[in-house]
Amino acid sequence: MRKCNVLPLALVALFVVSHVLAFAQKALPGDKPKLIVQVVVGQLRSDYLLRFKNNLSNEGIKMLITEGAFCQNARYSHLLTQTAPGLATIATGAAPAQHGIPSDSWYDRAQNVMQEVCTDLRVAPVESSNDNLKKSPRHLLASTFGDELKLIEKKSKVIGVSLSPEEAILLSGHNSNAAYWLDEMSGQFVSSTYYMQQLPLWVQDFNQKKFINTYLNRSWESMLPAAKYATYEEGNGQILEGTKNLLFAAAEPVRKSGRTSYEKLRETPYCDNLVNDFAISTIVNENMGNNGVTDMITVYFGAMRNVGNRHGALSVELEDAFYRTDQNLKHLIAFLTSHVGKKDLLMVFTSDHGVNLPQQQLASANMPNGVFDHNKALVLLRSYMNIVYGKGDWIKSFSQKQIFLNHSLIEDSNLRLSEVQERTASFVLQFSGVANAVTAHTLANAAFTDGVMRRMQNNFFQKRSGDVIVNLEPGWAETSSESLSSSAYSYDAHVPLAFYGWRIKRKTIATPVDITDIAPTLSLLVGASLPNATSGTAIMEVVE
Repeated sequence: MRKCNVLPLALVALFVVSHVLAFAQKALPGDKPKLIVQVVVGQLRSDYLLRFKNNLSNEGIKMLITEGAFCQNARYSHLLTQTAPGLATIATGAAPAQHGIPSDSWYDRAQNVMQEVCTDLRVAPVESSNDNLKKSPRHLLASTFGDELKLIEKKSKVIGVSLSPEEAILLSGHNSNAAYWLDEMSGQFVSSTYYMQQLPLWVQDFNQKKFINTYLNRSWESMLPAAKYATYEEGNGQILEGTKNLLFAAAEPVRKSGRTSYEKLRETPYCDNLVNDFAISTIVNENMGNNGVTDMITVYFGAMRNVGNRHGALSVELEDAFYRTDQNLKHLIAFLTSHVGKKDLLMVFTSDHGVNLPQQQLASANMPNGVFDHNKALVLLRSYMNIVYGKGDWIKSFSQKQIFLNHSLIEDSNLRLSEVQERTASFVLQFSGVANAVTAHTLANAAFTDGVMRRMQNNFFQKRSGDVIVNLEPGWAETSSESLSSSAYSYDAHVPLAFYGWRIKRKTIATPVDITDIAPTLSLLVGASLPNATSGTAIMEVVE
């Protein structure tokens, strides 16, 4: 009897083990992820994650940083931490000195105009009469991870989605299948002839359904009871007490040139809801993640930047927008998990930059602060130049913390450009709030290895940067009415970074990480070539 029982038990054990192994084999991730989703949240300071963690859901941001590889010390290493340089750095793995986007806009000496980062007069908007939407990635001078992904597999789809064209274009790259953004005059998602001659039928159908009206007609009400907000102080009028704790009335559309403009949607967190809806529609209608190759979509949520700029980095409105961003991520992750599954999904979560606190809040806390008025500085600088060199149009522009000199006039006057730059920098350095004023000649001819000078050099692109680059003291800003970013200080440069899903082990990475490391990390994970100007290195704690 004993011998008769041994064989059946062994067979049962073998049957169970084989089925367990078969199930485990099916659950293993493939050689490459089916879908890469890169989510960038505008103006997300790293400390928000700790400050507001008690009210986060368990399936949104908290899931990304607790179940993924969370880089808690990720920073930008260039001076002008603005949106366009940040996005280009994420996409290319390079600093502005390599990818050529030193700021959101720059002075074009040849055309004598300010050049917007993605404006391209050689293209036209698709199915839109808005001439401001002539956009392309041509000013981005380096390849992106998305470009390299499509080189190894032409069938891969790479698409960028955002409310504004710059975010969708810069994150997706030169070789993307499409970049979509909102035309605020029509309330429809559009693109440009750089990508296509007409919108796909599914985009036309999405536009015809007018989801945007649903959000425009929705009142912005606080998600939580007033006392739940970390930034709420009783009696200071931050939240109007009464029915539903109303924050704002609906962002009603405004009229421009006889037409309805939907730009007011930016003033509420619901702009991200619309972007999220469109991103999910993009994935479904383009069958992304089910094409037998690795597809990639980039999604930019800009509500926190818009709300934060207007109401301040420590306002209840900003905090409420943060929780709504978390809800949008929760919704997106739930959809992605059902669409391709966690084992075939690779998510990257980060931000384009942080933000300084409003001057009033810094002053009330007795922290260093001040407002540098570049317009007043420009008047004084021009007077000084006229005294030293004679009357003339010596300064072409003073913007984005950069001074652009009149090279033609300097050359015609038989002056050395480097000498004029040095005099200009020395004069500007005398202004209150200016910590550093460095010339283009110095940045082009010296090699700095650390500190603020290295960050200024990382930001310097000789053809587009100014003759003198200005760095303000910590806490100082160029306006007192808004919370803005554009410095190398921690409040602007320190941002969250997390990798989640496919083959990503759960861990917290405390070692310093540069945002230029994102693209090479993705390249190493999927076996793609590094973007051609990459200066970052793969984060080995993520790859291993």
